[in-house]
Order: sequence, then C-alpha cells, then structure tokens
Amino acid sequence: MKKTFCITLALLFALALSACGKTDSPDPAVSGNALSDTPVVSVPTLGGQPGQSPSSCTFDPALFGGKLQSCAYAGNGTLLVLADKLYLYDTGTSSVLATAEAPLGDFEAQAIDGGYVLSGMGDNGMMAYIYDSSLSLDKEIAVNELLQGDFVFSETGGVAASTDGKKLAFAAMGGLYLYDLESGDLTTLLDMAQNAGTASISISMLNGAAFAQDNSQIVFFGSGNSIPAVDGEEGFSIHGSITVDGSDLKLTKPAGYEMEEIQSSVSRLFFPQTFTQANGTLLWIDRATGSANTLSFSTSGEGKDGVYGSEQGNYVATAVLDGSLTVRVYDVASGALVATEVIENSDPTYFYRIPSIYLLDGAKTAVVVLGGGISEIDTMVSTFEF
Repeated sequence: MKKTFCITLALLFALALSACGKTDSPDPAVSGNALSDTPVVSVPTLGGQPGQSPSSCTFDPALFGGKLQSCAYAGNGTLLVLADKLYLYDTGTSSVLATAEAPLGDFEAQAIDGGYVLSGMGDNGMMAYIYDSSLSLDKEIAVNELLQGDFVFSETGGVAASTDGKKLAFAAMGGLYLYDLESGDLTTLLDMAQNAGTASISISMLNGAAFAQDNSQIVFFGSGNSIPAVDGEEGFSIHGSITVDGSDLKLTKPAGYEMEEIQSSVSRLFFPQTFTQANGTLLWIDRATGSANTLSFSTSGEGKDGVYGSEQGNYVATAVLDGSLTVRVYDVASGALVATEVIENSDPTYFYRIPSIYLLDGAKTAVVVLGGGISEIDTMVSTFEF
C-alpha cells in the first residue's frame, strides 16, 4: 500500500498536533508551500522484542525541522535523519531519541558498539566524527591530515569502522591504513608505492573498505592490473581482503563486473555495478565467512538507477526511473522478488535523480525519499511493506 508525503509547513504542523501525540515537543519549522492531508505512516507487524529490530515502522516527518535531506541506518530499526539538524529516530516508537548539529551536509554513517561513526567531505577534506549513543561528539578526525600526504576521496567506504568501535580503516589513493582509536597508532596495510598486490594482480586504486569476519579482516575494492601486463588490457575492477595484521592478502577479478561502491550491512557487503555497466546482477560478500555470491535481478538492465541494501543485509531494493519510480525488493538468500511498488507524482522533478531507499528488516518496510537533494522541491517520502 503506497503512502506518499510532501513535507510542507501546513502538513507538518497538522501532523505534529494531531498525529504525533507529543504535547511537550515544540512545533518544528519546516519549508514548503503545498497542502496535503496524508496521515503519518505506521506499518505494524507482529512479534517485536525489546532490544531487537522493531516489528513496526512509523515514519513521521513532523518530528524533523527544515528540509529532510537523507537518512542512514543507525541499528535496530533506528535511523539517523538529516534535516535542519541531525536526528536519531526510532521507527518502532515514532520518537526522536537524540539530536545534534549536523557536522556535514552529506555523510556516510556506521553504527558501532555504543555509538556511531559519520564520515564525509568537509572543507579540509575527508572527516570522521565519532558519537556516542546519545549523539554527543566524542572525537573529530581530519583524515587527510592524519595520513600526512595521502588522501581519502571516496565518500562511500573511504572510511570504515570496526563494529566494536576500536578501529578505523582508510581506503586512500596511496594505500590502505588501519587506525587504532585507543592508542592513536596508524598502520599501513597496503602501500601502492611498494607495488601492493599478489603474484598475478597489482592494485592500482582503492575505492572503499569494510571490516569483516568479526573485525579480523578488511574487505576492499578498487582497480587492478594483470601481472605480467596483457597487451591491450585496461585496468579492471577487483575486490580483496587482508587481515588487520597485514597478512593473507587475497585479490579477485570478477569477470565482466565493474564495481561502483561498497555498501555495508550487518551481515553482508554489497557491490553495486557502475550504472553504465549494470547487467542485472549484484555481487555481495558474506561478512561472517568472506564468501562471494551473486544476486540476479528480474531484468537485464536493472540496477543502473540505484541498488540499496537493507539494514541487516537480508534484502536488496532496486530503483527503476521512467517518469515514475518502480522499486523492487529481493530476498538476498533466496534471490526471490518479494515486492514491487510504483511511486508516482505529477511533478516529474522527483524522478530526475535516483532516490534514497532504506529497508528495515524487522518491520519489512521500505522508506523511500525523493527530492531530498533537490532544493527547488519539497522532499517526498513514501513507505510500503514487503
């Protein structure tokens, strides 16, 4: 069932007064000028347990001031919501748990034990911010200054956090680095200047990384070249892994597959293809075992308009833009298509850019954000069950 929201001044005041039931909270200041009588989204299911992913999802835009721009997974059915400031939002109880000033206009977020790591490009290059569970800032790291001459340029996977919150990995132009947050020690795991690679593949570029196998391994992706060189061969996509002590380097060249980014979930790492090369398949790696697998979509070109892994990694969504938005949700383990949803609007501007899609495993609910990065229009949010 489709429920579409235009975040507007009139809507948000009405929702804050009549739907939220929060009499102690001040009314938010929100931009927009169109009217809507759409109710707050609440999609209940059965079996929720305290401390687990909630089995219901409520997304209430009235709780956020300003223009809603984007969200990020924060663990157990919670989302970090970027609007006029940064909100920690519980989709199960429809409540804001904490707020903070947003450190960046765009960022990647990773949930760790007892808090969160946010990373993205600031005025002085790549930055990493470490917060506790109440969004109090514990540490701010200027990554490029720390690397002293090397640079992290990838905003997706360029900074990876171990799940215990003790280490960061940096996938930089010149190599792969491990940073111990407790001691402040920086270790070089891969050095491009020293011809990092294996006997058959040399690494030419790193684009992203993530911790795996209980934080004992770092999985990464980038570009490589054959050893010995092959006449007429250009660089190709690679993925690999290395232990945190710098041993056991493994590299793989996936045949006919060009990776664009790395997406981290609790159980799996997803590697969507470059949109110009999308062929309807998705490479993913099991975060516990390191095994590589492939998921096939319904159509051959699917994936070029966006691929989105779920919070826990059990599901993947694809976006198909063609004057409207078609979202397809797949079960990763079985490969089955479990839901298809078409989202429409009379303003075609919403479908000029790829959406943001967040899949909450426990509630089996998709939250779709359109227009968050387009200043000329109000953000539109749509949710559906899968």
